[in-house]
Amino acid sequence: MPEISRLVDTTILVDFLRGNKAARTWIESFAAGELSVSVITAAELVAGCRNRKEQKVVEEELAVYPIIWISSMISASAWDWYRRFHLSHGIGFLDCLVGASAHHHGLMVCTLNERHFRPFPHLRVERPY
Repeated sequence: MPEISRLVDTTILVDFLRGNKAARTWIESFAAGELSVSVITAAELVAGCRNRKEQKVVEEELAVYPIIWISSMISASAWDWYRRFHLSHGIGFLDCLVGASAHHHGLMVCTLNERHFRPFPHLRVERPY
């Protein structure tokens, strides 16, 4: 089984679930198990559902990815980044949690909102399309 290399941010999965061809092509270019999602992204996707049918579709898609859970170390890093960057860069705490999750696990963050993650030191960020 391939090793997880990337953490996919909410923006890309929203595009994918809405049928965006670029998102589909990019996601399908990876072997099963190479992409992961943060529990934050999973919660954001479920929160965007308007009914049980949509939630079922989201949950079926999420089942494909390993979920990265929040640990005390990830929380501490996110809290540090939030205090350092929320005023200067307008970074939200959820993005800090996603970024810290990726950093802690040595994963690249794949997102369409690069500016939300670029301030974080030593975090690898990719805009895939």
